[in-house]
Amino acid sequence: MSRFLIGLSFGSGLEGADAVVVRAAGVGLGLSPRVDRAVRVVFPPSVLDLLTRHSGGPPAPAAHPAAGPADLTRNIADTAVHAVRTAIMGAGVSTRDVFAAGLLEPARAVGEPAVAWPEVAARVAEQTGLTVLHGLRARDRAAGGTGQPITAAAEYLLFRHDQENRVLVHLGAAAAVLLVPADAKVSAVVGFEAGPGNQLLSALLYHGTRGREMTDLGGKKAVQGCCLDPLLARWLDHPYLTRKPPKTVHPDAFGRAFLLSAFDTARQLGAGLPDLLCTATHLIARSAGEACRKWFPPAAGTRHVLLTGGGVRNGFLLQLLGQQFEGWPVARADDAGVPPLARNAAAAAVLAALTCDGVAGNLPVLTGAAGARLIGHIIPGDARNWARCAAWTADQAADYPRMNRAA
Repeated sequence: MSRFLIGLSFGSGLEGADAVVVRAAGVGLGLSPRVDRAVRVVFPPSVLDLLTRHSGGPPAPAAHPAAGPADLTRNIADTAVHAVRTAIMGAGVSTRDVFAAGLLEPARAVGEPAVAWPEVAARVAEQTGLTVLHGLRARDRAAGGTGQPITAAAEYLLFRHDQENRVLVHLGAAAAVLLVPADAKVSAVVGFEAGPGNQLLSALLYHGTRGREMTDLGGKKAVQGCCLDPLLARWLDHPYLTRKPPKTVHPDAFGRAFLLSAFDTARQLGAGLPDLLCTATHLIARSAGEACRKWFPPAAGTRHVLLTGGGVRNGFLLQLLGQQFEGWPVARADDAGVPPLARNAAAAAVLAALTCDGVAGNLPVLTGAAGARLIGHIIPGDARNWARCAAWTADQAADYPRMNRAA
């Protein structure tokens, strides 16, 4: 029997809503998920304007004095609902065919804009009739974990392969790495946040242009600069990069103090913004490559590197990553059936299924939690959807202790 699941995520840059339709056969850690449809719906200009203002951007124009966090939350929810409906329509199914939805909030939104994510999830449930699981990191944090990488168990199910050792490199706000050995149990998965990612590049560009630009599309500015080797050497000695996993990049680790020091050093060296961006791109690639070589167990064969996240659009970064993983095949995650921008959304769908199947969704050895836990807050959908979802979950409850230990 197969179930249709919906996954929703918003990404670290809050550009829009990613929605996927996942078809999953099996139960628990026996799930075989497949992404049937993936879409990204970009936030309309009004939402992007609100996000910029609530992220410390320019003050609101007088024409919109009432715009605030409530408007931001409502508009993000409307975009999410539109993304869900677009994905469902594209997959040729209806909401009546969908078992449940998972919603993964950003781990670190730029500038921490005031978005009420529980309300976003509630509005998705209200407008689609789907049962929605959200707040997936909260239970892991309550158990003493970092909440990262909360998607590791789901990604094991999405990317496992009988013969290929796979290294997933996620180029989001931070650069995260995950090893999924060939034909291995979920307990063999290794992963953590290796170092800074897109958020560092965006911050350098934003402050370097005094707010005029926010994204270096394709790495076009970075590729025009030169790598500042003395600065890169200093950055590579950053305490976070030398710390042993499990670990998660704190927003302040490469935050304001790091940026001020970078711009000060650039002035001393007579370097410009393209040089800083070039050096930072080298840092992202080096931190990901060296983390895999230093902290992953010795390879028993060729490792296939699969790239995901918004950073796959940065051609310069991809070129540098290819150099870091020389000798290993490097490709976008499309090759494994998961669109690069949809990795988190697909993982959210799988995590929703695991919770309903009575299987812990966190991997405490990676997050540092006290133990495996069922994760997520449940918002019931309409009467029909919730009755089906609740009945299924109750049927799995008898096997909960056995299945939970398996995770």
